[in-house]
Amino acid sequence: MPDYRVKISETVDDELEHHHYLITAKDEKEAKKSALKFMEHFIDDDDEPETIENGYSFYNKAVMVRLESIKETTKEQFKDFLLKIHTIDMT
Repeated sequence: MPDYRVKISETVDDELEHHHYLITAKDEKEAKKSALKFMEHFIDDDDEPETIENGYSFYNKAVMVRLESIKETTKEQFKDFLLKIHTIDMT
């Protein structure tokens, strides 16, 4: 089964943060379904998140979690991607 890189945005008080995850699924449709199921429980304290386009809102829209993108990848490419975005190159 192929791997997919999933980009999720989380907005809290107008501050945007991105999260990246790897999902193994039979196709992109299944990867999206898995990502949305994961996102439904993104905030543990809110048992009833509101469904919004491509995501959920928590705490009466104080926190918005959205699926930004899904891209087919490999585990090695995903590791390289994470290393790149989390490395400070001062040269």
